[in-house]
Amino acid sequence: MGGPLRQHAPVVTAEDLVGCTCGGEHPTPAVTLYSGGDACRVLAEDCSAWYGKQPVLLISDPETDLVGGKTLRAALSRQGVNLHHYALETNPSATDTLVAKIEAASRDKKLIISVGSGTINDLGKFAADRNGIDYWTMPTAPSMNGYTSSIAAIKLKGVKRTLPAAPPKRIYVVPQEIQDAPLKLRQAGFCDVLAKVVSDIDWQCESLLCSGSYCGLPAALMATVEKTYAEHAEEIGHGDETAVMGLFNGLLLSGVAMSLAGSSAPASGGEHLVSHFWDMRETLTGREAELHGLQVGVGIILSTACYQRLAQLDGGDLKPLGLQQFTATAERIPKLWGEYAAEVEKQFLGKREVLLAFDQRLPDTWERLQPLFRQVRPPEYFVNLFMRTGAPFTLDAFRLSAEEFRLAARNARAIRERITVLDLAAHAGVLDDATEHALQLLS
Repeated sequence: MGGPLRQHAPVVTAEDLVGCTCGGEHPTPAVTLYSGGDACRVLAEDCSAWYGKQPVLLISDPETDLVGGKTLRAALSRQGVNLHHYALETNPSATDTLVAKIEAASRDKKLIISVGSGTINDLGKFAADRNGIDYWTMPTAPSMNGYTSSIAAIKLKGVKRTLPAAPPKRIYVVPQEIQDAPLKLRQAGFCDVLAKVVSDIDWQCESLLCSGSYCGLPAALMATVEKTYAEHAEEIGHGDETAVMGLFNGLLLSGVAMSLAGSSAPASGGEHLVSHFWDMRETLTGREAELHGLQVGVGIILSTACYQRLAQLDGGDLKPLGLQQFTATAERIPKLWGEYAAEVEKQFLGKREVLLAFDQRLPDTWERLQPLFRQVRPPEYFVNLFMRTGAPFTLDAFRLSAEEFRLAARNARAIRERITVLDLAAHAGVLDDATEHALQLLS
């Protein structure tokens, strides 16, 4: 390595980690943040000081080049960094094929720097982790919560998976670039960060029914900043600096929350499965990809509609539908997924025994689950909240048909082993009713 590396502020400190309810260890994530108009220069100086003439790979696409990529490459060149550039196509998809190419390109490098947001961050993070090298990132939009997380969303054999990947050691941000991100990207981030409201309940329900793995620390961490974005939808829509940076900070902490939990459970439940379902269907349907966060927002409407129906259900009305619901869903997989069917079947079979056990576990646990169901705000609240950013929030706006929405509602639960509200609603017989209610709100 080169000379001494200047230190920047940590995203979280040990003092921030208050509220553990599981008794486990939660090491403080060692991620630092530099925020300033001179972030490109500072990153370049840090890179030169630490890596000297050792090779560095920067990945970006044409859109993120216009935001900060070209400026950063110029700054790195001025510092004499041994820089190599991997130029992605516009709107890349994080597939195993593309990951393999970036892995190969970075195999002899000491550092990967990504300039961009969701997919670009996942690609750089995962390739760096696979090669055992350092990873830094320069976010260009407040559009998703994966910047600081210890996972990456990658399509493996066509199936969207969240896989372990070490978070970046350093994050460098130009606040003006975050503030000036297009409204659609800001709305996507707003949806993504608010997913934790329902995914945390998913996790608590799963913990009561199955694993006992729930910890209150991630939710406690998010509660410290929630007001800085949740109550400022209009300001986020208008591009107000304080509100947008509050949203961005919330997204960073949401990623940290996942790292603390050791999984995506605190911020990714049934609403994320719906988004992953549509991502996986792109090559089968020809639908143009939509922003992950916006699809998550649509998923939130479905999840909250499910919780609304579950809260109204008497536990005595539950029927032993485990085998019936599992079989019906499994039988749809071959036709729905074609060449990806074998991988989807593998995921769904992984939770077969748990789902069949719902026949006994759901009635036995219903009285403890009901208070959790009632904590969730109704779907009408979230539709109104997302629209207050000033952008449309309908299926048409996101190029989704009612049929694709129904398919996702009935089948998204098959693509992951994780238990979510979609499983509970299917077993309780309220999923179809909740789906139609959500459709009315999104039309």
